[in-house]
Amino acid sequence: MKKIISKRHLLLYIPLLTLQLSAKAQMAVGTWRDCPDLTNIHMVEAADGIVYGAGNTGILCYDTQTGELTTLSRSTGLSSGSGIERIAYDTATASLVIAYTNSDIDILQRKRIYNLSDLKRSNLSANKEIHAITFADSMAYLSTGFGVVEIDLKRREVSNTWFLGPEGTQTAVYGLAFSPDSIYAATAQGMIRIARSEHYPAIADRWESDNRLGGNTVDHLFYDGRRLWAAAYTYDPEFHTVYTLDNDQVRLIDSGLLASIHPAAGVTALSINETVFTYDSSLTAIDTHSVYTWSVLKPNDATMSANGTLWVANPWDGIIGIHPDGSDEVHRPDSPASGDNVYRLVSYSNRMMLCPGGHTDIYVGTYIPANLYTAQGRHWQSLDASNGMLENVHDVVDVAVNPRDTNETIMAMWGTGLASIRNQAVQTIYTDTNTNGALSRYTVGSYTTLRPGSIAFDRRGNLWVAVSNTTHALVVRRPDGTWQNFSTAALSPLLQVDKLVCDSVRGYIWMAGRDNAIYVHDGDSRLARINPNNGSKLQTESVNAIVQDQNGNIWVGTNKGIKVIYDAYNAFKNGGTGETAPVSCSNITISNGAFAEYLMAYENITAIAVDGANRKWVGTANGGLYLLSANGMEQLLHFTTANSPLFSDKIVAIGIQQQSGEVYVGTERGLQVYRSTATYAEALPADDVHAFPNPVRPGYEGPIAIKGLSRNALVHITDASGHTVFSTQAYGGQAIWYGRNLAGEKVASGVYYVFASDADGGNRSVTKILIVR
Repeated sequence: MKKIISKRHLLLYIPLLTLQLSAKAQMAVGTWRDCPDLTNIHMVEAADGIVYGAGNTGILCYDTQTGELTTLSRSTGLSSGSGIERIAYDTATASLVIAYTNSDIDILQRKRIYNLSDLKRSNLSANKEIHAITFADSMAYLSTGFGVVEIDLKRREVSNTWFLGPEGTQTAVYGLAFSPDSIYAATAQGMIRIARSEHYPAIADRWESDNRLGGNTVDHLFYDGRRLWAAAYTYDPEFHTVYTLDNDQVRLIDSGLLASIHPAAGVTALSINETVFTYDSSLTAIDTHSVYTWSVLKPNDATMSANGTLWVANPWDGIIGIHPDGSDEVHRPDSPASGDNVYRLVSYSNRMMLCPGGHTDIYVGTYIPANLYTAQGRHWQSLDASNGMLENVHDVVDVAVNPRDTNETIMAMWGTGLASIRNQAVQTIYTDTNTNGALSRYTVGSYTTLRPGSIAFDRRGNLWVAVSNTTHALVVRRPDGTWQNFSTAALSPLLQVDKLVCDSVRGYIWMAGRDNAIYVHDGDSRLARINPNNGSKLQTESVNAIVQDQNGNIWVGTNKGIKVIYDAYNAFKNGGTGETAPVSCSNITISNGAFAEYLMAYENITAIAVDGANRKWVGTANGGLYLLSANGMEQLLHFTTANSPLFSDKIVAIGIQQQSGEVYVGTERGLQVYRSTATYAEALPADDVHAFPNPVRPGYEGPIAIKGLSRNALVHITDASGHTVFSTQAYGGQAIWYGRNLAGEKVASGVYYVFASDADGGNRSVTKILIVR
């Protein structure tokens, strides 16, 4: 029988970083930050003046003394981005134990995070899901799908494993409870117990059945200091019956949809039927809570703190505190609600917009409630839904800002149509009924739906829309408000498209979707099909991403790497009436010593974005995030979950905030931001050329970013005497210096001057940097 035991083995030690920078602080180049959706909290713990709320990819931390609200996530020390399953706090050792869906374990003690990955790494062929965490005598007990894992919290190691099935076989344990004289376990066959004085609780034969609840499945079990609380499935697999057990006295408390039972501070909080009931140690009902100031409570979990405040985990408002006098307080982070459902990321000016909708591979909607989350700096804003326009609409899949009227934003909703947004509220929804039929529906029998998959404005202010499953898949709204559609029947009877790019060089409209094809329209009457395998030796089956770079070339992400269209001018050479064009989709060949291979041939490309230096950020289905040089010939960076804080190696979307150089990365498990070295630049330098950090304080050895330069400027850094200490070239509008001279030596304390110009010596700019050693 194999056991998970590690003796004196501390697997990982991570200093706890600053939990969350202020909204005004700039990210250092080369650093990450997370944007976890912590509006939906599913577990809550209150101890030592801190309230902890568990979301899917992070933990919301509210300091009741200072009022500070911070977050714990992957980039601030948590070991996993695979989803937080549950949290529990042990007052004896001041330990917050964090369990993940992948069976990883973190322990937060004295502002440090320790990782125990024994269970995650074990080769047990069993269900390793962690159902509950229980504490006793400075030990944590994990109730899992195969038994119980015992963790010594002082030594921070797994010390034993209990298999409690017949003859020591594996069996699921849903919870443990420790009374003064017994240990109880909840199983699918009911409760079992063993004397607490028993020295060998890991021996299954020493446990005996407790038949007070019969043989019903028990999956919640707690001891409140005087009696057991247990929840069992007794008459319906969807509903629980909650009991207390005091010696031979079994008392029915309630039944229905159970969220949690949580004893703390001498009070048991029972969250059932969307209401929190609180009971004191004598089982006297204290209070009932089903609403708070702003809405119904909808508790996922609730716990009482020592001062009598009830803390509730809410699915849309974070952590709610209800005080003894009935007043309440709400604590939710400045983060995108539904931000863990990233479908598309779109940047405009200083804004980053997150679309949280989507559709399946067979083009059926995912029915995520419609909203749009917009970031300016670190502040996120959602749409105002008070006018009712967002009711019964779902799946926002794209967004675009009108360049001729930047107060108007257009949002595409799969299954509904387009929405015109002003002042953060939907003003008009466009469908077939108010566009003179230009937006056409897909109809089969009584089923009808409108599927706009992607939108974009061209430089003339025309709004272009790709609509799926229709004979008129391309639609335009002119600047005067008139609508027009174009027949695409020559390409396919019902074209399926959910990607659209407005060609800034030729004025063409490029589309792609479910089929292994690229479609191009000249915006007037000509259209053509492009075979993504024409001109390339590597044959691919799907087009997953399409983007235009700063040179006007079209980059195509496929299920087997990247291809590039350099000869887009040939799109209508064969006539433009739906023929296959002689356009080449070329492989990029990379030399690897004595061998050559095609660019990213073994990666399924899911997203491509172009930064201010014309470099390509590439997302993959299971290989993480890449940064390629402008021509694709050099791999500059490769981030995975193994070498970075990435939540997941499956990248869904990439958006680049060109002014700051921040790369927004949407993974299957949520949104993160990486501060890159490149920013967008015009030919002329900005009015505000500056460096940060500045001053550079003692001990800092990271990158110094010089921002606001003219595009790809030549940069020379001199000391106060005018001697050049370093030279480089900007990436777009930003240059990087590490505070070292050309020989690689640290420069001395002092003021250093930055002189930048374009290749011809014009468009000059100057700034200075103070370095303190």
